[in-house]
Amino acid sequence: MKTVRALRQERGWTQFDLALAVGVQPQTVYLWESGRRQPQVSQMRKLGQVFGLCSDEIDLAPAGESYHSAPHHARAERRSGEIAPGRDDRGRAVFRVADEARPTHEVS
Repeated sequence: MKTVRALRQERGWTQFDLALAVGVQPQTVYLWESGRRQPQVSQMRKLGQVFGLCSDEIDLAPAGESYHSAPHHARAERRSGEIAPGRDDRGRAVFRVADEARPTHEVS
């Protein structure tokens, strides 16, 4: 089984070329290849047609990874009771304006 990226590169196509062939945005191809998104069923069928394969023969895991990779954690680990950056002790957002950023108005 080969990944979308490997199949695309074998043919010398750019992500834009593949996006046109499948009928999606180039960003969508990037997201598939990076493993951030998976193609919908209709898109998988179209990928199979474009590459001349059964869609089951296309590996959706990014190169060098498997489906059993560690889960992504968007938030940093904090100790119990530690206040998150940009929050006060009640968990409310705190906005600070730097003194340099404040406009100065001179009255003459």
